[in-house]
Amino acid sequence: ACASRHLERKRQAVRAAARALPSPDQLLALPRRRFDEATSRLGRGLTVSIERKRSRLDRQRLTPATLSRRLNETRTLTGRDIARARAAFFAIVRQGRARFQRTSARLSPAPIVRRQKLQADTLAGLMRRQDQALARQLDRLRAALTQADRLLSTLSHKAVLARGFALVKDADGAVIKRVAELAPGAALQLEFADGSAEAIATSGGARPKLAAKSSGKAKEPGSQGSLF
Repeated sequence: ACASRHLERKRQAVRAAARALPSPDQLLALPRRRFDEATSRLGRGLTVSIERKRSRLDRQRLTPATLSRRLNETRTLTGRDIARARAAFFAIVRQGRARFQRTSARLSPAPIVRRQKLQADTLAGLMRRQDQALARQLDRLRAALTQADRLLSTLSHKAVLARGFALVKDADGAVIKRVAELAPGAALQLEFADGSAEAIATSGGARPKLAAKSSGKAKEPGSQGSLF
């Protein structure tokens, strides 16, 4: 029952709201009137526009005279444009020729020749300096080599031999420095400044070397020697 009463109240509220709203005819009345007015104005506007275009077309009707006049006007404009373009072209050519002449006047082989000669002189001077430096370096090296050769000659035993001394060696080539190392009858090699010679020692402080005596019989393999 409560739900029915609630629904009834809602229904009555909706009916009251519907009565307060305007009807569909009232809502569409104003737009319909505006549409009708626009339709009537559109027809009149189209008619007026068509009449204007027709009159303009009548005024601009193409005739041989009109075409000839238009062609003459176009030919005149084209000739004027061609004349302007030709004048501009020749002006550009004259400017380019003048610029080229000014540039060609500045271009001359003389500066290049002068620069080449200057560089050649500089290169020749550098070559001379290099040759002089190389010659000085070679002189210094030659002097150092000569000095080293002199020092080597001074420190070498050959300089001592050149003063009248001799270098004594035994048969094996060992240098003998003392008399005590000599044995009578030993073969000697004497080295002088201009060559060498052989000699026999007649005296000395060392004992002569004796050859080892070989035993009369060879020991049999596996035999034991005597301890006494």
